[in-house]
Amino acid sequence: MRKSNVPKFASPIFDPMFFVLIGTSLLCALLIYVREVQEVDYFQYRFLLWNLFLAWLPLIFSILALLLTRVAKGWDLAIGLTILGVAWLLLYPNAPYLTTDFIHLVSNPNYDKHLAETLRFWFDLVLFFLFSWCGLLLGYISMRHFHSIVSHYVHSWIGWIFVVVVSFLGGFGVYLGRVTRLNSWDVLFNPFRLIEGVLEGINKDAAIFTILFGMLILIVYVTLFTLGSNRLQNAQAAESGHS
Repeated sequence: MRKSNVPKFASPIFDPMFFVLIGTSLLCALLIYVREVQEVDYFQYRFLLWNLFLAWLPLIFSILALLLTRVAKGWDLAIGLTILGVAWLLLYPNAPYLTTDFIHLVSNPNYDKHLAETLRFWFDLVLFFLFSWCGLLLGYISMRHFHSIVSHYVHSWIGWIFVVVVSFLGGFGVYLGRVTRLNSWDVLFNPFRLIEGVLEGINKDAAIFTILFGMLILIVYVTLFTLGSNRLQNAQAAESGHS
């Protein structure tokens, strides 16, 4: 590792964005409840809650990685970050995967031209968008954590290579989940199915899908990263101006 000092990463738990994500997730759950109350025995979209739970897992592992940098050093830190990093990489596609759930809204036969003009359609549209946006934010923050770790311990430009590579690996992971129907836990419980699914995923359609979603992940990350950097620079400039 390039540096031996303990990095001064911001506390991931007390980051305001962390509470925004909690609030957004609770709002998503509330909207699902309201949707079911509106229509008796309507549980069609309850699967979104499970997908949202899975989208939280990479953030949990990235937070653990940041906390590890505060209590470990040397080889213990290197081994711990490697284990957490691999686990995070396997779970990361669960976050942007939420964007593909729009397929359930698009392919719903109940939404004909007439129903598309009703309030129910727009309610469901906002519902799916919030779940999707929450997944993208969860993916962004968890990648931001590992981006800062790689940049600190290796090099800043290696950190950006890491972001680009993970973005497109994430795009391929979304393809494996949506099209091949693989799960993150297949690595442990069904590795042969995982290998078979990956081999099946090496084709033209998978490549195009991977590029599209890789670009989506990367553009969202760079946009939010830039906004955060500009906010930090403005805050520093304002503070120096008052001093």
